Amino acid sequence: MALFRKEAVLVLEVVVFTSGGVLLALEIIASRVLAPYFGNSVYVWGSLISVFLGALSAGYYLGGKIADRWPSLAVFSGVVFLAGLLVTPIPLFAPAVLETIALRDYGPRANPLLAAFILFALPSVVMGTISPYAVRLRAKTVATMGNVAGRLYALSTVGSIAGTLLAAFVLIQLTGVRLIIHLLGLLLLALGVLSWLQARRLEATVAAFLVLVLAGAMVTVSSTGSASYKVFERDTVYHRITVTDEGRVRYLKLDNYWQSALDMDDPLRSVFSYTDYMHIPLVFAPHARRALLIGLGGGTIPLQYHESYPQLSMDVVELDPAVAEVAQRYFFLPQSPRLRIFTQDGRLFVKQTREQYDIILLDAYLIDTIPFHLATREFFQEVRTRLAPGGVVATNIIGALEGPRSRFFRAAYRTFSLVFPAVYTFPVQWSPGSEEALRNIILVGTIGAPRTPEELQKRATSLAKAYKSTGYRFRVVQDLYLSPIPTDDVPVLTDDYAPVDSLLSSP
Repeated sequence: MALFRKEAVLVLEVVVFTSGGVLLALEIIASRVLAPYFGNSVYVWGSLISVFLGALSAGYYLGGKIADRWPSLAVFSGVVFLAGLLVTPIPLFAPAVLETIALRDYGPRANPLLAAFILFALPSVVMGTISPYAVRLRAKTVATMGNVAGRLYALSTVGSIAGTLLAAFVLIQLTGVRLIIHLLGLLLLALGVLSWLQARRLEATVAAFLVLVLAGAMVTVSSTGSASYKVFERDTVYHRITVTDEGRVRYLKLDNYWQSALDMDDPLRSVFSYTDYMHIPLVFAPHARRALLIGLGGGTIPLQYHESYPQLSMDVVELDPAVAEVAQRYFFLPQSPRLRIFTQDGRLFVKQTREQYDIILLDAYLIDTIPFHLATREFFQEVRTRLAPGGVVATNIIGALEGPRSRFFRAAYRTFSLVFPAVYTFPVQWSPGSEEALRNIILVGTIGAPRTPEELQKRATSLAKAYKSTGYRFRVVQDLYLSPIPTDDVPVLTDDYAPVDSLLSSP
């Protein structure tokens, strides 16, 4: 039988190795497919892992049944080819599926689970059939079954590791998600053709020719341009970055979240109101000379600080180097000795730096994607050690003051209050009766004596006079929230226990 020729064995092992790599690469890339609609939360990853594992389980079972009934290399080739047919068109219908689920909104848990199942379950089931089918074809006798199974499943696992590293470390940084998925599907199609040709004892040169033809066709289909209204779009290790212009306002979107906006006719104007509130720390530390900002986005805050306060220098920490590039290229962020940008995790920077800052600003939270390690008591304790005498910390939180959507804010408030003796709450554009509305909330913490509302107002008035062109920003100090904030029913966020995803969703 052709099945037992050395060439056939090699093809079989290549298929098993490569299909394992394609499967795990697809799982990594799947997170980038779902992120623009559902974020990058633990629910997204939990959904993807569950769907892929469930599909693999079903595939293993079906693969064994099919292989026992039709132990043929030609049928095996058809299974591999079918997997490619199912993977290749995913980018073509994924936007419609994701948009429909997002509009119907089944909840933060059900949305990504349903999307992952619809888009990735079936192709993963088919890919799961490959390894047990290959074991059945490769084993000559029952006596060698264990050795064959161990070898092929080891190859599949090594392929999975290679696919994971290739997708995470290389592919996402080289090209777009749509093209990557098309190429993964193409690879499976080519493997199906190759194993079928081997079953028919055709020359490898013919196989190579067909693979090249398929590759050329697929790359041509995949290389269509993006919508013309987009100024910039790129997938990175951390985000899908999109820059768009609407009239004379430029927007930065990270995954599915509007991050920053710039009025190109008046770059210092705050399109998103919360950025005005991020100047409140000056009221507590009017003589500040050094500031730290964790979370860059489009750079609105450092741009405003740089242009408004010439006596002050700022260090900015941004995890994604591509975001920093976009801020400088598209959002007028200046390159200046008074504005240094570090591409590093914010917590790691705080731990490693020996600088002392008069003002530390945290702007790294999104509406339902919170880096939990930047919200814990231990992190805030580390931040406190980087404060100069009389220093102040301010963090931007998206939440509600009261009601079912207030749990994360209240947990953050409770945690913040354990580290800073004086804590002040400034809800953005707050008015009585709107406590349950979702909004930006600025928490300010100091280690000095508490300030009364009258003292804060007096300082704000003085600063408004000192900075005439931008002094209007300090008026927002009047939005100080004085009502008690109940925290008995929410946890203290710690490195050991920080259930931010469940706190963000309604109970």
